[in-house]
Amino acid sequence: MLPTIDRFTRWIAAAFAAVAAASLFLAFRSAERMPATPFTEDSFYSMAVARNVARGIGLTIDGVQPTNGFQPLFTFIQAGLFRAAGDDALALRLSVGLSWILFVATVFLVGAIARNALPDADQPAGGHRFWVASLLYGGGFLTYMHHFNGLETGAVMFCYAGIARLWQSGRFEWPGGAILLGAALGLTVLTRIDAAIFVAVVCGYSFLSRLKADMGQAFGRAFVIGAAAVAISSPWWAFNWFEFGSFMPTSGTAQQEWGVYDRRLRWVFWALANCFFPTLWTGKGEEVLIDGLALSILRAAAFIGAVLWARRLLPKSIDFAALAPQTRRSLEFAGLMAVAFGLLSLYYGFSFIAYWFYYRYLFPVAIPAAVALSILLVATLRVRPAARIWLRYGLPLLALPTFISAIASTVAPQSPWTLHLETVYWEQLDLIAEQVPPTDFVAAGQAGTLGYFRDRVVNADGKVNRSAIPYQTRMWDYLKQNDVRWFCDWPYYVEKYLGKDPEANGWRHVGQKGYWQLWRRDPA
Repeated sequence: MLPTIDRFTRWIAAAFAAVAAASLFLAFRSAERMPATPFTEDSFYSMAVARNVARGIGLTIDGVQPTNGFQPLFTFIQAGLFRAAGDDALALRLSVGLSWILFVATVFLVGAIARNALPDADQPAGGHRFWVASLLYGGGFLTYMHHFNGLETGAVMFCYAGIARLWQSGRFEWPGGAILLGAALGLTVLTRIDAAIFVAVVCGYSFLSRLKADMGQAFGRAFVIGAAAVAISSPWWAFNWFEFGSFMPTSGTAQQEWGVYDRRLRWVFWALANCFFPTLWTGKGEEVLIDGLALSILRAAAFIGAVLWARRLLPKSIDFAALAPQTRRSLEFAGLMAVAFGLLSLYYGFSFIAYWFYYRYLFPVAIPAAVALSILLVATLRVRPAARIWLRYGLPLLALPTFISAIASTVAPQSPWTLHLETVYWEQLDLIAEQVPPTDFVAAGQAGTLGYFRDRVVNADGKVNRSAIPYQTRMWDYLKQNDVRWFCDWPYYVEKYLGKDPEANGWRHVGQKGYWQLWRRDPA
């Protein structure tokens, strides 16, 4: 049940309603515009798998090689949508509709967590927190892009928000709660496998928090939670192991490279700064000054300022045991998220080369961030009544860029009015269609869009093609062995996969469109 909308929350609730309506319009774009942004290039890998599953071809991108380079649960749901639709454009519309349902449900869960975080949930302050948190999360342009990108991000956000709300309510402490918690965690792992780290953190806390009282009970509860999570997610682990000899999906293996690189650490900082304030993400404006570092410093300063202000509002000391049960459980879950995503930040920062995706991998921290900030802002009203008018009219303005971009994406997917860059690579498709015969194979590192819209595509970076991973430093040999005579990608990937002197390896430049280059290997 939604809290009452009063004079303070009227504009805040209206702003979220406008964003929700504008986002739903994406499902009604024309057929030729349906695959455009906010769908992203990587989403077409999983959607190609989903379509092949729906057609009975199997877990494959190209119809030949099996792959596990995707997140399973959302992809299988999409396969059901492709099966039911029988038409690609309709399947994408249904996917947007599903994403919209998950988006709205997640927003309301975040609002409910904020409302029930303190004992005054049934009072006006509780309703204020609900709507403020809903807009801080749901009105964010970064939230919009992540929920409607065609990937599993929105689904995993729904999973974390749902688990957080059930944890807060105490449902996991009821009889059978350990099994329910483990099952929910297992589904989250199937939605995105790096949630396995969160499962380990939850199991560890369940054991340690009960260790002094009863060691046997502590071990038993942790074991049941972990066993249920493993049982639910085991089909995916078994498929990975027996088909590919590794629990790590191909997409993870292809992007893993351990090392200490300052660029990656900067992007971890950038990602967390964006996730804490998704309403302040500026899209293509993030490229300003050293990969958005300047904007991230401003967000970090805002975060530090919020912490210092919270210290003034909160008591000097807090008796954790004396807190209301829902408040205590809310803090518990926030602590679990902090530990788990702290570990994930280190894992990705030191091991994953795809630093430009960190802000998607770490996005679940936006949930406790929105809740905490809503508590702080509503508490401010008690000591600074004059802030009411600023929040009433200022918060809705934060959602205005999201509303405008969603409307603009419906009318014209890439326009000056949108904050995003086009991440569906149409120029690559056009260049290949102009010169490459449909019967010829063409390779690319960026092969998501290409593999969805064209047959006979070879993924060179290995994200969905495990056989290409050993050849990353001599891809020209792999392409020659497999008689692939066309390659189309950005200059960076041309040098990486065809060599600094492609002509020395038998390749010649035959065309270019925008940033994309087309190369051909002569049979001789």
